[in-house]
Amino acid sequence: MLSKNQIIIVSAIGGVVLLLALVFLGILPGLQNRQANPANIKATLNFWGVGDPSSAYSAAIQSFNATYKNVTINYKSFPDAQTYKSAVLNALAAGEGPDIFMVPSTDIQANLNKIAPVPATQFTLLNLQQLFPPVVAQDLVAQNQVYGLPLSIDTLGLIYNRSLFDAAGVPLPSTWNSWNDFVKYVPQLVKKDASGNLIQAAAAIGGPNGNVDHASDLLALLFLQNGVALDSRSGNFDINSQSAQNALNFYAQFASPNSADYTWNAAMPDSLSAFSQGNVAMIIDYESALPAIKSRNQFIDAETAMVPQPQGGTPVAYPNYWAYVVSKQSRNASLAWTFLLDMTTNTKNAAAYVAATGKPPALNAVIYNYESDPVLSPFARQALIARSWYQANPASEAQILSDAIQSVVAGSSTVQTALSQAQNQIYQLTQPNY
Repeated sequence: MLSKNQIIIVSAIGGVVLLLALVFLGILPGLQNRQANPANIKATLNFWGVGDPSSAYSAAIQSFNATYKNVTINYKSFPDAQTYKSAVLNALAAGEGPDIFMVPSTDIQANLNKIAPVPATQFTLLNLQQLFPPVVAQDLVAQNQVYGLPLSIDTLGLIYNRSLFDAAGVPLPSTWNSWNDFVKYVPQLVKKDASGNLIQAAAAIGGPNGNVDHASDLLALLFLQNGVALDSRSGNFDINSQSAQNALNFYAQFASPNSADYTWNAAMPDSLSAFSQGNVAMIIDYESALPAIKSRNQFIDAETAMVPQPQGGTPVAYPNYWAYVVSKQSRNASLAWTFLLDMTTNTKNAAAYVAATGKPPALNAVIYNYESDPVLSPFARQALIARSWYQANPASEAQILSDAIQSVVAGSSTVQTALSQAQNQIYQLTQPNY
């Protein structure tokens, strides 16, 4: 027989169990509904970005607030990447960083200690693979965890001056089949004065960074298109292979006066300036270059095409994009991810961002809507074939490749010597004890 105290204890436990059961079954509203009801969640999420105005995210914020009525999202925009990166690093170091911020896709792997992966209960690797192009999983996943998501994926494309093509009677790049066509039509687009000096270039290609915008990215694209091994983390990295040497030889020939394909030199202005001034028929650059070109010359007849591919090879494009991430310091990491998922994977919100910014889409469902767009079509389609490579220090590795280009073009080293040195320098960045 139970004592009086035992009866009281058993009755209390039974009452608690019954109460919890009624709450769980929904018979009583209780704490479960209070916690589960998004309208009862009160929080502020600080969101930092670069380049985009607040209007770019209006649709996503309004969509989120329709459900999470008491969550405030404060967006802060920075005008340029350098100012932005410095501000984020300083804020995180002081423990006052934003809940949500942007990171270049090439920097994700080096910053895993600063960002919180999305909980698997909210979003999985399989979800990512179903919704985004393969390059997103290549760049933004570590140990089967998703660390970031994009709204836009930019890629190197061919930007050309339609007027110069028409004047030369050259078929437009949208009709070309490969790099063979590119090489074929270069001489027809070049103009020289009586002394043999270039006065109109066919293409800004052959020079290093500074003279040719994103020259190191273009060389990396040629590496990937030629099947060069670029996985330095696993040791499968060989930019001094014959395939890599062929790629650099191909690139550098356009800046060699002794080549039949000579079309560029160090005396030319930077590629964006040359194109804006109508002095070069083609540049290989990102979609983000288009606003800069139009701001310099609103009358230029600039059109776009997909970047050339090797004859008979597997098509490869080269990406450059930002990912949205959640800080490990955030006290509302799960809530921040709820917002990011709605912003990046909700087709309506992702499409509203592309419409507001004019940037190439990242979400597959939106990419398919832009496959016939006169401006964004090449970049949208290229997102589906984009491939990247691990970079321990993107800025340093870009400079290393640029130096290799410069040494070959200047004749101070052979292609083999330049790439051998570049190989050692890049591998040391990844494997310090190598």
